[in-house]
Amino acid sequence: MKILLSAFAFAPNVGSEPGVGWRWAAELAKRHEVTVVTDATRRPLVEAGGVQLPDNVAVVYYRPVWLRAMPLNSTTAQVLYTLWQFGLLGVARRLHRDHGFDLAIHITYGVFRHPSFLGYLGIPFIFGPLGGGEDAPLALKRSIRGREKLKELLRSLLNKTALFDPFLWAAYAKSKLILTKTEDTRQALPWPFRRRAIVYPEIGIDAPAGIQARARQPGEPLRVLFAGRLLGWKGAHLAIRAVAQAIAQGVSVEFTLLGKGPFESELRKVAVAAGIHDRIRWVSQVPQQELFALYRTMHCFLFPSLHDSSGNVVLEAQAFGLPVICLDIGGPVTLVTSETAIVVSTQNQNEERVVQGLADAVRGFAGDEQGRMAMSRAALEHVRGAMSWEKRAYGVFALLGQVTHGD
Repeated sequence: MKILLSAFAFAPNVGSEPGVGWRWAAELAKRHEVTVVTDATRRPLVEAGGVQLPDNVAVVYYRPVWLRAMPLNSTTAQVLYTLWQFGLLGVARRLHRDHGFDLAIHITYGVFRHPSFLGYLGIPFIFGPLGGGEDAPLALKRSIRGREKLKELLRSLLNKTALFDPFLWAAYAKSKLILTKTEDTRQALPWPFRRRAIVYPEIGIDAPAGIQARARQPGEPLRVLFAGRLLGWKGAHLAIRAVAQAIAQGVSVEFTLLGKGPFESELRKVAVAAGIHDRIRWVSQVPQQELFALYRTMHCFLFPSLHDSSGNVVLEAQAFGLPVICLDIGGPVTLVTSETAIVVSTQNQNEERVVQGLADAVRGFAGDEQGRMAMSRAALEHVRGAMSWEKRAYGVFALLGQVTHGD
């Protein structure tokens, strides 16, 4: 099969969207010919010394002439990406005439608010997996302050206005298969397309070999880790308050908070107010191998994110045998099972009740080592099986077959 893969973000040896684009291309190319169309700014990363393009993958770098002066950064990315899509169809048609593709897939950026027009090539088109529709009730955002609060309100508004975008409706109408990363995003789609969209997380993991469940020794404190960007919606403020409650209830906890970002100063205020600032191990960003080494020293992973579409760190933590504590919203809950995580309900709950639920989960792990170890072993089995990269990519073909057969 010849596949055209649209991956605006595409780069090796990184996480997030570029890493997703790269891994999907690499996995699909194990059995098919893959042509990737990506933004021209990715060339230095893809062609850097020591980087080897996977077999059966060809890369086409593209940027419309009228966009070449626009830099790619956190401020311009969304606008640049949207405009890039409007020029892509002409390039894709020329490539299709030359190569005769059997299938087109849009993979990055994976945001439901932005259209793709590859469905107009006249071949089956898979749109997604898409995210971005994840959100938390306003009651759980009460303590997010400053610019982070404003960003949350703007994002919620954009998600609502996207429902009236005619280009988006056209993109969904031309899709043979629509995939969403979470149920939240499926429900955020324009209403005619919700029923035929399928929830399918887009990320997988290469589980490291030789990792075994690590027992907590008698008298050893429960070592709890949070890792992620320090943004308001990542939920680190809820994690701090939960750990403080657990400590106040007599639980012996060592809490490591790893990450950096614009919400750090506010998080430190939260920690001071909770009385545990000096009891938190504050760690800025570290190289991936140092993060992997840190996972090995921990007993559980606390990640109460409010609207992650995915959550690579949740898979990484399980790959190192860490049971997870997360909320029942967004991407993290799609990456765990009831055997690998304690999932705290947010349904009809305010912040105080959610924080109490997180604290109860921490206390539960501290007081039940046998149960924590069982979850640790289950986490290792989960990521080595259902969440491997190979199964993520090839599961899509089974879904496409079901849709085609249904037609």
